[in-house]
Amino acid sequence: MAFAEAAKSLGLDPYHMLRRSGLPVAALDHADYQIPADRVQALMADCAKSAGSEEFGLLVGGFFKLSMQGPLGLLMREQADVRGAVDVLKRYLRYQNDNLHLRTEPIAGGLLVLPQLISARTRTSRQMVELTVAMYVRTFRDLLGEDWTPAHVALAHPAPANLTPYRTMLGGVEFDARYNGFVLTQRDLATPLGHGDPRMAREIARFIEASGAPMSASTADAVGALILRLLPEGDCSVDRVAQHLGVDRRTVHRRLAAEGKSFTQLLENVRREVATWQLSHGDQPLSEVTALVGFSSLSTFSRWFRTAYGVQPSEFRRLAHAPE
Repeated sequence: MAFAEAAKSLGLDPYHMLRRSGLPVAALDHADYQIPADRVQALMADCAKSAGSEEFGLLVGGFFKLSMQGPLGLLMREQADVRGAVDVLKRYLRYQNDNLHLRTEPIAGGLLVLPQLISARTRTSRQMVELTVAMYVRTFRDLLGEDWTPAHVALAHPAPANLTPYRTMLGGVEFDARYNGFVLTQRDLATPLGHGDPRMAREIARFIEASGAPMSASTADAVGALILRLLPEGDCSVDRVAQHLGVDRRTVHRRLAAEGKSFTQLLENVRREVATWQLSHGDQPLSEVTALVGFSSLSTFSRWFRTAYGVQPSEFRRLAHAPE
């Protein structure tokens, strides 16, 4: 979403640029799409060249908002202070991005925040490094206020020809540094967020953990988590899952087979888990349960359930709720 804003600000068509880089244009409307980091790097490079903008990655990062972090952004806001927000960002980032690791180092007077790209191609890309650093500066500015700038920002690559956009976005920047990152002072870290609700924070954390396996999990775990999210949409095909993972369907089948699994098996297992849990614990109408497990009609769901369990869903619910 930040990419689209940056592209349009320079007169580029974001949909056209995505297609040129082999990325799904639907990613602009579906924030939970998982797309290959190396293709994002190619997209950044292509846009920078096409627009004649050496600082295109920086510009994209500048359009980023904390709300674009989704549930993770909400969880950060529900912390007591900025230090707590840093801690949950480090802990839960893996559920969102498998090409990024957030490392921190205590220093005199504060904390050094070091976003680290994992892919070798992205790690050496000026556009991707600047995007990442600017994105997290923007994230903490949303928490600390629009007037906030980091005490220090460092970038390991050489200085650009035009320093003005960097000073505007990041404040003072050290180039040719030994690291890519920025400093949060002790005062920054101690800044209260005001509306932190520990109970709400726990619920959001549970949601993040339940709705998505860490990106470093097995293919079966990642596919299972996507099936769980996509079932209620009524379009939980292997092609749709592959699109979210940024690969083709054959790759999904091959990786699952290497783990002794199949897409059909995982789909069946998730459907059974959702159906039995909803019937055992909830009181939603059967039509709602039907939608949650990805069927278009109650009759189709009932036939599937009877084949799987030997009883109708209504009878299963009655037995599950019967007093012992």
